[in-house]
This record gives sequence, structure tokens and C-alpha cells, in this order.
Amino acid sequence: MVFHTTGMSNFPTMKARDLLNILSRKPLNYRIMRIRGSHRTLISPDRPKILYSYHGSEELSGHMVRKILVNGVGLNESEALEVIR
Repeated sequence: MVFHTTGMSNFPTMKARDLLNILSRKPLNYRIMRIRGSHRTLISPDRPKILYSYHGSEELSGHMVRKILVNGVGLNESEALEVIR
């Protein structure tokens, strides 16, 4: 996994499949509950349900990575950065 930071974001760009792997591992423990087209509904025992538009080889901007981890999952920025390292 190669991390590139863009602009003012401290969050790296990454492939959609890499972000899905991050969401699936501890401590987030998300799993795919439903697949509908390119959308995955992910659930975790301790976190809110999120809808993730998945295109495996698509590069997600640092802004989008932050949006999913901070706004969707509910982590603060320092927790989100720690999870992706």
C-alpha cells in the first residue's frame, strides 16, 4: 500500500480496496452486510453502519478517506490517522 498525501489533507490517498481492508481489520471490525452493485453496506458491532461505494482499483483522495473515517465511522482525526498507519 502506497500512501500519498495531497494538498492540505493529512490523510493519504489510497485504493478503495485498501480502505476496505482498513475498515475490516481491528479495531474497526467492519464486515460486508450487503452488496448492491458497486455499493457495500458495512456493519460493525461498535460503530455506525456505513454505505461504501466500492470500485477496487479507484484511487480515493485524502479528503474522501478522511470523510469516510471521520464522518462515517465516527473517529476523530488522530484516531483515523492511527488506524491507517
